[in-house]
Amino acid sequence: MNRAAVIVCFLVLSHVVFSQAKIRRLPNSINNPSINVFAPFISLDGSSILFTSDYADDGTLVYFSQRESGDWKQPIELPAPLNSKLNFMKGYSLSPDGKTLYITSAKSGGVGGYDIWSSDLSGSTWSPIKNLFLPVNTKGNEACATFTPDGNTIYFMRCEKMDMQKADNCKIFMATKKPGTNQWNEPVELPANVNTGNSQAPRIAADAETLIFSSDKIGQGKRGMDLFVTKLVNGSWSNPVSLDVVNTEKDDQYVSLQANGRYLLKEAPGKFKSEIQEYLLPDNLRPRGVMKVEGFVKDPAGKPTPGYISVFDLYSNKRILSSRPEADGSFFFYLLEGKAYELSVDHEQSSYTYFSKHYDLMHNDVLRNDKINVVLKPIAAGDELELSGLQFLPHTLELDNNADSELRRLTRLMKNVPLNFEVQVMLSGYLEDSVRTSDDLTEMIIDSTSVVLQRVDSLGQLSTQDSVVVKTRFHNDRTQKQAAVIIDKLVTAGIEPGRLNVFVNARPEDVPENRKTVIKVVARPKRN
Repeated sequence: MNRAAVIVCFLVLSHVVFSQAKIRRLPNSINNPSINVFAPFISLDGSSILFTSDYADDGTLVYFSQRESGDWKQPIELPAPLNSKLNFMKGYSLSPDGKTLYITSAKSGGVGGYDIWSSDLSGSTWSPIKNLFLPVNTKGNEACATFTPDGNTIYFMRCEKMDMQKADNCKIFMATKKPGTNQWNEPVELPANVNTGNSQAPRIAADAETLIFSSDKIGQGKRGMDLFVTKLVNGSWSNPVSLDVVNTEKDDQYVSLQANGRYLLKEAPGKFKSEIQEYLLPDNLRPRGVMKVEGFVKDPAGKPTPGYISVFDLYSNKRILSSRPEADGSFFFYLLEGKAYELSVDHEQSSYTYFSKHYDLMHNDVLRNDKINVVLKPIAAGDELELSGLQFLPHTLELDNNADSELRRLTRLMKNVPLNFEVQVMLSGYLEDSVRTSDDLTEMIIDSTSVVLQRVDSLGQLSTQDSVVVKTRFHNDRTQKQAAVIIDKLVTAGIEPGRLNVFVNARPEDVPENRKTVIKVVARPKRN
């Protein structure tokens, strides 16, 4: 095979391996080849899914499944009254974390016609359903609740007519929660460019600014109900754009998407029966992706411990989250792509260890959820703290602009404990060469050797002289100088120099992606 053929073959394989499929079919655990499945709703974190099946004679069964180790478990039929002939059959949804289910039902005890009700999942058991009541539910018909990731904004439809199978003359509303409560403010109708006469089945994306809905009253459409997308830009909803990538000549209504925003879940004709497929959205229409960060804050014994959780937008230097863990120590939040963030978890006591981590979502093509377990304890000799918030600009001894908050936390801890500290700077990816082949090779080692040179001058006389041969080698080991920069910062902040020590280490690393500098501090007993 010639070189050109090899290159062509490589390019073709690269496209196959690295490009994203435009349509993906969900596995057989969801798509049973002998049963029709419809109207998928997936939680924003991708952990849970609802769908309708015609397994029953009247086609009224709703099923629920959860992911386990990345795979969908066998779906389970929801119990009554989550499955009921009093329900608007496809008006269900899930909370962002998949632990609360919302249905639309005309059962007694409600406010009006069809109301929105909720049920919480505990283990494998669903709680008795609760009505959302006024002002969300009214004497009319409300359905299809969908929530922003923080759970503080709800979008839903309010319709003049509704029965078990369909609705008509609908408008989309939104409402926000009253701060510090579970009560809703008065819902607000979306503007006329969205509500054109029969807008239904709203789905707010994880970015809280992209809304997908269906309508048969916008433009010409393909036929019947079509799907549209509108975006919230500077406080106003853009004119809806048809989702032609998924619209068909039939009614297209009940879709869903998870936090990464790349794929839209929708029913479609399969080889044998209707099945659920994922459609890759065009870049100009897809929502911005969102990463879910979740975890626990506990003590070394595994019990919940008090703490403060803060998230900063590193570009605006604004705090975007300030909260505390739940009673069991759990927490979660979402980060929007296109920015960089700093997470910090601090104990109530200044003498305790802390946790910090940076998330750079500026150039992250695939957002994956992050699960972390934070252990906070009184710091003691031997404890290590990784200082992920301390980074040096490439090829320099200059700390980046985001190092100040990490230095403040570290200084506060040092001032509140009677310990010494060792600053460790470890380089994975030590490089050395006799020629400066990379911008990263900025340091020089100069080896000089004295030698005696003999030569014959112009008069034919032999003479000798001493000379120095200089050997220059370049390397990228700046660990000692970088550690000194950190020490200087701490001393300037008020830490006694005698309490600080330095340890550095550099080791080779052939893979460029694995080359990095790790900065830690280790608590040491205080010397007398």
